[in-house]
Amino acid sequence: MMQPNTQYLTSSVIDLSIAIVSYNTKEVLLDCICSVHAHTTAITFEVIVIDNDSWDGTVAVLKEVYPDMRVIANPDNRGFAKAVNQALAVSHGRHVLLLNSDTIVRDQALATMVAYLDDHPDVGAVSCKQWTGDGHLNQTCFPFPSIRDHLFYSALFQRIAPTMQAAAAATHAVDCTQSQDVDWANGACLMVRRSLLQQLGGLDEEFFMYFEDVDLCRRLRQLGYRVRHVAEAEIVHFIGRSSGRDRERLQLVWEFSRIRYIEKHFSPLKRRLMKGWIAAGTGWRLVQSMWCAPAAQRRRRIQSCLTTIRRLWTGPQSVEQQLAYLSGPQG
Repeated sequence: MMQPNTQYLTSSVIDLSIAIVSYNTKEVLLDCICSVHAHTTAITFEVIVIDNDSWDGTVAVLKEVYPDMRVIANPDNRGFAKAVNQALAVSHGRHVLLLNSDTIVRDQALATMVAYLDDHPDVGAVSCKQWTGDGHLNQTCFPFPSIRDHLFYSALFQRIAPTMQAAAAATHAVDCTQSQDVDWANGACLMVRRSLLQQLGGLDEEFFMYFEDVDLCRRLRQLGYRVRHVAEAEIVHFIGRSSGRDRERLQLVWEFSRIRYIEKHFSPLKRRLMKGWIAAGTGWRLVQSMWCAPAAQRRRRIQSCLTTIRRLWTGPQSVEQQLAYLSGPQG
């Protein structure tokens, strides 16, 4: 394992603070940090790992392999947004990078992103090209969510008109092989000016996970800053390894965050329409769960659907309230 060069830590202000949120991803996290040190030599940086109560020995290994690296060990799972804000509070970089633990940084990718921010003061955030583990280009940049998009990408539309759905998706796809301004880019590798992130109060902590990157980019654009996709910088993203395997819980978190985004950014009319659409889709899923789901999964799916419907009409939930739903029975 490559040991970090800690010389950069002597400066009170450095080029980049790298915030990596960890949750039971010890092996891929170590590979990620190793790639950062191996392929980021043209800038000064610090790595800050925020561990959300992993039980796989992540914290102990990090302290052994990287004794000088800052590790924030949370006693519980506080979600992605709150963990990133913890890193922001102790960071010293001119820019802050949100980096997934299941990524591998390629040669000077982060230096390229820093240089772009430094050379373009009207750009608030930059993303990069992301390859999947099997060598395919990952779609990482998108238009802001709209009612049209929710209809086009819905399971119902895919089922009744798959050809039309594919054509609509292709029409609105962003070409991630080309550098360009985008509405938003995913938070697996998103670099933001630290001053702007502080001005915005960090990430919105009412997003436990998912949609916090969409919300951040939207707020940056509302301040008049561009969000830029820099295709000259590249990473590998082993999608899904950092978020766990409990699909039912992840689905519930995603729905909570989607509803939060709609409440925050949609007009009252569009908000009502979208909530009605979500309620109808969840109701149909509830019916399917009652009659078609395997017995071992039926209870959890029904509980998830009822929780989503309840959330549609009760207003924003705190992270603690969301965790209460997520820690329910798993049988």
